[in-house]
Amino acid sequence: MTRSGTPVLSLGEIAYANCLPIQEPFRERWEREYRFTTREPADINRLLRAGEVDCAPASSIEYAHHPDLYWIVPDLSIGADGPARSVVLMTPVPVAELDGQEIYLTPASATSVVLLKILLEQVAGVHPCYVEGVPGDPHLPHLLIGDHAMRRFYDPPPGIDVVDLGSWWKEVTDLPMVFALWLLRREAAAREPAASRQLAARLGRMRHEMDAARLAALANRFAGREFSADRLLAYWHTLSYALTDRHRAGLARFYELARETGAVDQVPSLDLYPEAEVPLPATGSASGP
Repeated sequence: MTRSGTPVLSLGEIAYANCLPIQEPFRERWEREYRFTTREPADINRLLRAGEVDCAPASSIEYAHHPDLYWIVPDLSIGADGPARSVVLMTPVPVAELDGQEIYLTPASATSVVLLKILLEQVAGVHPCYVEGVPGDPHLPHLLIGDHAMRRFYDPPPGIDVVDLGSWWKEVTDLPMVFALWLLRREAAAREPAASRQLAARLGRMRHEMDAARLAALANRFAGREFSADRLLAYWHTLSYALTDRHRAGLARFYELARETGAVDQVPSLDLYPEAEVPLPATGSASGP
């Protein structure tokens, strides 16, 4: 929505393949109606928190840190009900042997760092020494996310085990892991109620229109040196973009364990944007991925 030709809301974007099924068709339809800022996940969290963008796909742990700042856009997330393929621990030794060893943590994603600490400390019972940054030697234990993680998932260095954190979480909890939520600043929703309602409806529509034909066309469009169309398509079908009762249960469990590790002070209520109108799925559209 614009006022006198000027967009009234600003949106954050993440330049990872997992965001393409929502972000690209959204931009194609409504690029002129919003201001867009593209950054790494941690930077989007910071911009959203500071009010420099009004709505964005943000790390799910960001909501737990500042629930008073945000509404959750309903029916939309980035998660995995099993393998994630793009959130991985690269390790030269079994997880049980990581106690006391250095593990390098990507600064790009807060949620994945907390998830790794939960799985290592509370599940595996190991307590490594965490180092923020990228290791100089790819054979040292380190956490990867996003497209770089997906490249390593399919082509790891010799002698390196790839531990998919989505799969590990599912084995432990039997619930989906929600890595990101579309968060709308409460201040923006109050300032621009009509535009915010329209935005939430449009975002929901993108997920419900995510059918096999649209995903195949998107995969062919973005296939290149990094990933083939088949690999992109398989990746998107592996992920989950819904926010069902099971996803919310998984999110609540994640927050409970994050509190136990000291990563958050409280388990927040999941406040869905109350003005959003969730569209009905289009005929022939998939309920996922």
